[in-house]
Amino acid sequence: MKVSVVLLSSVEAPEALSRWLLGYLRAIGVEEVELIRDPGDYSSVRQAYSGSDAVIVAGAAGNPNAVRVIAELLGLGVEVNEEALNYIRSYYSDALDVPEGLENLALTPEFSYVVPNERGPVPAFVAMGLTEDKIIAGLPSRPSEAVECFERGVQDFIREKTGKRFSATMTFHLACDRSTADALADELSKELRGVFARFDLRFLGREGAPLTLTVYAGTAEELYDTIVAAEELLQKLAAQRDIPVLGGGISKQATEESIL
Repeated sequence: MKVSVVLLSSVEAPEALSRWLLGYLRAIGVEEVELIRDPGDYSSVRQAYSGSDAVIVAGAAGNPNAVRVIAELLGLGVEVNEEALNYIRSYYSDALDVPEGLENLALTPEFSYVVPNERGPVPAFVAMGLTEDKIIAGLPSRPSEAVECFERGVQDFIREKTGKRFSATMTFHLACDRSTADALADELSKELRGVFARFDLRFLGREGAPLTLTVYAGTAEELYDTIVAAEELLQKLAAQRDIPVLGGGISKQATEESIL
């Protein structure tokens, strides 16, 4: 399976976002991942669609022009998605300064699946073509919003195709700085298939750098074996670097994500 990630010009901190999305996709079992930066005319979206099984367009959510290009590629019309509009209105319900044209922010290709955005106004969407077995997902421009939308819904469509039905998330707190934790995460992700390791501030504790590992597998047995291998490798690498592991293990998030 090939997945292309297209970063539109509106994307903030594109390097950070691409690291997370590519890390997740490789752990999920995508054989080929392509990263493309769009020059501003959406030509990269068309290019990616022609040669990929799935396309993730960061910055497309809430962007009417990008939505129209995506809908055209899939052979669909566009619509003001009522579910998306309700999320957007709810986000601004207590705001004093409400932007005009909320309907434009809620524009999606027809029949899109909407993924709630817990950190911003515009939800993500996933659209499927009527004639080809392809999907295009549109994410918000901010990395924190895009990542959570990917985690909460977009990834499910990719995992269905790769067969990685099971997942678990573990967080360990290490007595080191962020750069050291990042280096350790990179090594873990390279050494173990089906594992995306990263420094994740959402799991920040009272002390130590939060090193979070999300493990994907096709069966419950494979998931267990990979979890054990990941914990053992983390302990080994930390010991080699004289980094104390202050604590950690399976997080609450894992129980919510373990089976699609």
